[in-house]
Amino acid sequence: MSAARLVGRVAIVTGGGSGIGRATAKRLALEGARVVVGDIREEAAQEVADEIRGAGGEAIAQRVDVAAEEEVKLLVGRTAETFGRLDVLHSNAGVLLPGSVTELSVADWRRTLDVNLTGAFLLCREAIPAMLAGGGGSIILTSSVSGIVAEPAIAAYCATKGGLVMLAKQMAVDYAREGIRVNAICPGWIDTPFNDPVIERSGGRDSLQPWIDAMVPMGRQGTPDEVADAVLFLACDDSRLMTGHALVVDAGLTAQ
Repeated sequence: MSAARLVGRVAIVTGGGSGIGRATAKRLALEGARVVVGDIREEAAQEVADEIRGAGGEAIAQRVDVAAEEEVKLLVGRTAETFGRLDVLHSNAGVLLPGSVTELSVADWRRTLDVNLTGAFLLCREAIPAMLAGGGGSIILTSSVSGIVAEPAIAAYCATKGGLVMLAKQMAVDYAREGIRVNAICPGWIDTPFNDPVIERSGGRDSLQPWIDAMVPMGRQGTPDEVADAVLFLACDDSRLMTGHALVVDAGLTAQ
């Protein structure tokens, strides 16, 4: 482990079984954190935890539906029971259900709010007391460029991701003097299966690259590892003066 910026710290990563969450869990572990990999898909979470341990790190897996209050309590409780503290929370689990407000079903609207926004609330509500007991910590909420600028036909997603930016700012104000920093990460187009529902609705992957060439200044999608590096920055002391910030990682998409 090279820089080892998180030695002695304990981190929870939700949505840790794939994509950005998987990359982040492994990146935090590489920097010395003991990691709890949470995911609604228990096998995927276990696979990531096994990979971390195989590389010499410490990790456990925990199934969690972040929209379920009791499961969130169990996740944070098991973290404290296993590792004795909590220093970093990456609230990353989310869903992307496409549709404008006239197309979305009430069920899809509610599911998006339950997972993306209420899930973050539940995680933070349980994590903050544990962090306070240890003298502070860092919370990173996965928002999106869709929480800063509107994109077509993803009404519920935009609403929840915008809500996460403001939730991060509000909590940052409440807990700044108690040693807890709260920031949001706002990825742009990242090459993960998470975006497949929008890609399929837009005509498939063949139609995506010409759009990226035209709209993204760097002319490419980001990778989960590139977002994980930004999450690490917010998790560690390199960003010790930053709280209430929405860090955009989007290859220049929103700079235009």
